[in-house]
Amino acid sequence: MGRGILLIEILLRSLLPPFYSFSQIEGICKQKLKKNPGNKDVLWFLSNHYINHKKYEESKPYIEALFEMEKDKRSVRFLLARVYYNLGNYGKVKEILQQNELLLPTDRENLYLGVSLIELKEFGSAIGYILNYLSQYKDNYEPYVKLGYAYYKQGLFDLALEAYKNAEKLNPQSSEIKESISLCYQKRGNQEHNV
Repeated sequence: MGRGILLIEILLRSLLPPFYSFSQIEGICKQKLKKNPGNKDVLWFLSNHYINHKKYEESKPYIEALFEMEKDKRSVRFLLARVYYNLGNYGKVKEILQQNELLLPTDRENLYLGVSLIELKEFGSAIGYILNYLSQYKDNYEPYVKLGYAYYKQGLFDLALEAYKNAEKLNPQSSEIKESISLCYQKRGNQEHNV
């Protein structure tokens, strides 16, 4: 109920004159938090407000405070993982999303965890999460590139090649993808010569 009232208040303030800017909405939320620092609805709203404007560092203390109050809420865990992912704190993403088998195969956050594991050089663990993501969302070339890289780092050049070719279909102009495909062919050829 409280979240709904806050949203209505913010919506009305942003639609009715005077029109409210990012900083004015931020100010409203911070004033409410001064009166009640544990207001979960305001913490949630302010965290999302920052994230929607790609202000991840600013969002971090508010979503972390909310996480301390609601550790078991999937939505809070996902939002915190998104913040850490965008700040490059891949260890924290792994800690949050791998705990208690939180992710379902259909969750978009599989990509955050998969890429984080790649950044942590846990290539074998990353593949399943990226494949889960790609089973639902196939319109972006970048996950295919990440998948190709994970396969490549494990010496699975045929699978890497397939992933890079899928990326190339979505981004045929990319010289990096073409170079990755070429490297896979070279590595695959070297494997055949060594047999």
